[in-house]
Amino acid sequence: MYFARAFVFREANLYVGYFDEFGHNGLYVGRHDARYKTHPVFGLGGFIIPADNVRELSGAFRYIKESGLKEEIDVKVRAQGKRVEQWEKKGSALLTTRNIEQYRETRRIVNRVISLLGRLGAQVVFYGQEKPRGGPDGVLETNAHRYDHVMKQLIKRIHWDLPDGENLLMILDKQGDRERLEIFAGAAAFMFSNEDATRLIEPPMEVESHLYQTVQCADWICALLGRIAAYKFDPDFEEFQWAPKYFGSRLSAVTSNSSKLRGLGKESKDVYPEHLGSFTTCYDPSRIPASKSSLEALRDKYSQN
Repeated sequence: MYFARAFVFREANLYVGYFDEFGHNGLYVGRHDARYKTHPVFGLGGFIIPADNVRELSGAFRYIKESGLKEEIDVKVRAQGKRVEQWEKKGSALLTTRNIEQYRETRRIVNRVISLLGRLGAQVVFYGQEKPRGGPDGVLETNAHRYDHVMKQLIKRIHWDLPDGENLLMILDKQGDRERLEIFAGAAAFMFSNEDATRLIEPPMEVESHLYQTVQCADWICALLGRIAAYKFDPDFEEFQWAPKYFGSRLSAVTSNSSKLRGLGKESKDVYPEHLGSFTTCYDPSRIPASKSSLEALRDKYSQN
């Protein structure tokens, strides 16, 4: 007797998340400190997107990047015989005060990317935290502990924001440092021990960003989050007011409700998606000195009297 065997394949309900770092994971005293002057916040952010839409996002982001930055590509890539498809424009280099305020096209490019994410059903997700200020003798929190906490908070927030029945594959830009690999190992253990991490189907993985348009897109989003966070948590970064002004409301519209920047101290305020377009700052004025420009304004005011 012949028996026919039938196999039924069920399409997986899958989202893919692309993430990168924003701010800086290291000691911070202030923007004008001689040594520790990088960024007041450290976080991880990016977006989750239905797997069926990943290919379309990749192609559309590449088109926006290459059409919007054509002159730069012609000079730096094509004229030198390099491969355009592997050319990467870092978000930190794109999102400078000069580029945003002097070139409308830069603002248009970034807003097109944000709109693209919304059209393809992607959600921006992030978690970051204001860092304690001080040098190595005054700050007890280690970089490894901070990174581990931020990673686990991000995983939990993705879990909360995923539609029912959906699972996640999590991809980050490759950094290569040993400390980060240990964090990934911790995330592997976390996904099997915490009920808010059960939708992660594999531990986070790293890829080379110049080969992935999606990871480059996450880098741009993180650069924008970094500018907003700097403006919110340190008065010396008030030049980045353009970030909430031009992009905050649009970014808020495609950001998950669980995303958060956690303030430090009694008077510091947390930042939620609805605050991304606001000019309200969040630092504790009793703990953080006035900005350099504010002090200069006061000096000018009273020197005239």
